[in-house]
Amino acid sequence: MKKMCYRKIKILLLLLISFFIFQQVSFCDQTEERALIDVLASAKNKKQEKKANFKLFQYYIDNKDYESAITIGNELLNFQLSKKQKYNVYYNLATSYLLLSKAEKALEVGREAQYLYPKKIETKLLLGNIYINNSLNELAIVKFKECLEIDYDNLEALTNLGNIYNFQENYTASLNYFEQAEREAVHDNKELSIDDYINMAISAKEIGRREQAQAILENIKKKNKKSSLLLVDIYRSKKEYDKAIKTLMPFVYQKDTDLEIYCNLAQMYLLSGKFNEAKDLLLYFKSRNEEDNEVVDMLLIESYHNIYHDQERVLIELRKLYNYTSLDYIKKIIGRVIAFEKTL
Repeated sequence: MKKMCYRKIKILLLLLISFFIFQQVSFCDQTEERALIDVLASAKNKKQEKKANFKLFQYYIDNKDYESAITIGNELLNFQLSKKQKYNVYYNLATSYLLLSKAEKALEVGREAQYLYPKKIETKLLLGNIYINNSLNELAIVKFKECLEIDYDNLEALTNLGNIYNFQENYTASLNYFEQAEREAVHDNKELSIDDYINMAISAKEIGRREQAQAILENIKKKNKKSSLLLVDIYRSKKEYDKAIKTLMPFVYQKDTDLEIYCNLAQMYLLSGKFNEAKDLLLYFKSRNEEDNEVVDMLLIESYHNIYHDQERVLIELRKLYNYTSLDYIKKIIGRVIAFEKTL
């Protein structure tokens, strides 16, 4: 009993200590900001005021308070600044605007930074990202290629070019840049992002390199829905249905029921002759979703047809589908099936 009480007291003390430390950190942050503001308020001349503004500006950048950083940054531009100081303000203002999704302002200020130091690679990367956010992909390509002229193996420029060309459906160029990016990442003991690998696999798949696309997707350590469905599409084309089923299984019978996942898995069950598994999966999906869905019901009807070999039951289910669907092409197909059965 005493031992249990001691443990409770110990846990309580640990919680109190954690709470106290958190409060102290928050208090320290507020104290630092307050101190910087006080220094600014007590500045006696322009030189002191400029120095205090720079310190406060850097504080807001470091703490990701971009709205405040923009306010102080614009104030700093009213001072007489050196070229280096002015560049620092423009670059950080452009970054802040970009992170706040104010792409037009980011572009305006980013160009000012580039004008001061036209050969700085960090500014070219920033402008490239701003152009992407403004859907100016051709200008972004120019900027990222300028980066590569300075640093041939720049990972950010390579992956951005890979993603832009993938979006433009220039899959050969996209794959070339992704392959170069992957070699550089391996050399630096880094990894591309999951999205980069997915787009790399799409590019490989679209130019007919299915084995390469499969290898890329299978090597992604943390699978997500998009990469898994791409992999399933490759397995389907090779009739490797069991591999496809195994890939999709982690995504089913979860809290959220995803129509695309369940329909793809049901199709894999049907193609591999596992009709009861398809039926159970689809009935589970229907039990979790009140709204009718034509694709789910068509797959379920296919399951019934293969399990029971009962034509009358299939026709009953088809009539139910015919009565609720608003899709004319489905009504047309079902109508033909029912009419054909009547002639028999």
